[in-house]
Amino acid sequence: MRATWICFAAVLAAGCGAGVQHHAAAGAVVTPSGHHLARLSTPGTPRGEQTVRIEVVATSSRATRQTLALVPVYINGRGPFPFALDTGASRSLISATLARQLGLHARGSAGMLEGVTGATTAENFAVQSWRAGSVTLPASMIAAVGSATAGTPPSAGALHGPVGLLGSDVLSRYGKIAIDYDKGLLVLDPPVR
Repeated sequence: MRATWICFAAVLAAGCGAGVQHHAAAGAVVTPSGHHLARLSTPGTPRGEQTVRIEVVATSSRATRQTLALVPVYINGRGPFPFALDTGASRSLISATLARQLGLHARGSAGMLEGVTGATTAENFAVQSWRAGSVTLPASMIAAVGSATAGTPPSAGALHGPVGLLGSDVLSRYGKIAIDYDKGLLVLDPPVR
């Protein structure tokens, strides 16, 4: 049985294994291809997984269910601000209004950002001190889109939708990540040094 587990872990690490079937206890981690894992860490991976409570917002219809995972992000000790979790986005984003209201330092043009709805210009902002829940995120340059207007910074209770996006530029700095939609958790394995 141990040899089977080692083989199964090797296949998962190689990124294939669509034909492998494994049945784990309820609540176990499930890979994107539907495989059940008893635990997230595989042999040889350093311990140190960290979890962040996320809010999962989903439509009620199972056949066409749409899901959005919101991460509570704190910037310079303020927040939480809801950031959409998007593992497919190459850049993390913040609304220009929030970036300026938090006093983030502008670092020049981020160039043209393209998405499925079109393209727009963006500005880079340096974020030195931020965290997702209680997990410290690495200092980053994130792009701001949208118009900035003067005013009071929004409070956590005043926000009804995402004011930023946590993308793969930040998430890829971890060994691996997992999203447990049922339990509302983002699991981050140790940061890559």
